[in-house]
Amino acid sequence: MFAFNLNFTKRLGGLSLRKLTTIALFLFSAGLIFGCVAEDNQVHNDDQTINVVTTIYPFADFVRQVGGEKVKVIYLLAGGASPHTYEPTVEQARLVNEAHLFIYCGAGLDDWAVGLAEAAGPDLILLDLSTKVPLLDSASYSRPGESEDHEEGEDHEEDEQHEDADDHEHDHGPADPHYWLDPLIVRDSIFPAIHEELLRVNPADEEYFKDNFEKYRNELTLLHEEIASATLTFKRSNFVAFHSAWQYFARRYNLREVAVIADFPGQEPSAGWLVDLVQLIHSEDVAAIFAEPQFSAALAESIAKDSGVPVLIADPLGGDDLPGRESYLKMMRFNLKLFRSVME
Repeated sequence: MFAFNLNFTKRLGGLSLRKLTTIALFLFSAGLIFGCVAEDNQVHNDDQTINVVTTIYPFADFVRQVGGEKVKVIYLLAGGASPHTYEPTVEQARLVNEAHLFIYCGAGLDDWAVGLAEAAGPDLILLDLSTKVPLLDSASYSRPGESEDHEEGEDHEEDEQHEDADDHEHDHGPADPHYWLDPLIVRDSIFPAIHEELLRVNPADEEYFKDNFEKYRNELTLLHEEIASATLTFKRSNFVAFHSAWQYFARRYNLREVAVIADFPGQEPSAGWLVDLVQLIHSEDVAAIFAEPQFSAALAESIAKDSGVPVLIADPLGGDDLPGRESYLKMMRFNLKLFRSVME
């Protein structure tokens, strides 16, 4: 039964007061019933269709790959929107309220979604994928005069990258939430977690989910092998990113993100840092600056003009309506093509 928490506004820290009030009144007046949960915490879903909401597109694609026709999934962020700065709408609050399962990134990327989901009531199953993966530290990004935390060409064995997967305390600084850009983390941590939750909601479709699960895991293995093979041919490995989106990808494939333009989206870098960044680009033989469609490329283009390196628009999110990026596999191959164009 729908339950409204009068204290839920305390958990919606990133939203405006007006939006908080609107969503609260909507949820209270709607009084929607979205399924009862049995004592064993398995959802009894009469029509056998699992309603899933995710914050970003890649997670929605993963749900579709394992759930197939047994799921109905939506994602909250449209193409070009940033999860760092997004505010949900009242309509999206309704969709979350009707869901059986809500999947979000965690690690500080989409805290606004946590509050929205918790406000829907205790029956909604929440899956914070950041609790399933070995998180890297955002504080490890290079700055002029700082030493790297790892040696270039370091062999990052899969076992080493996953040895802390069950230890979710992150004591060394802000966690980097862009873990889905490592296909092996998707294959070995994210995708199994989604598969497990869908089984929890509808165990009757275990065989169907298992078949889809194995097929897509094979696709992820092939994707990883394709990227690994391509990056072995790269003659250059250094790049600059607009913000800290590509560390997992770089660590997996022995590339090096030598710096970011802005530590956080919306943060204006200092004039001194921009001068230092141009010098760093020259001294580190940076191949390119990777901007993103979710943010203005104007600053990246200005730095590129001063440093003489190209700006390319890499997309960490993708979307149904973006040709060439309308699946996770296509999005990753789209980005690989960009990296190859400047590093081979």
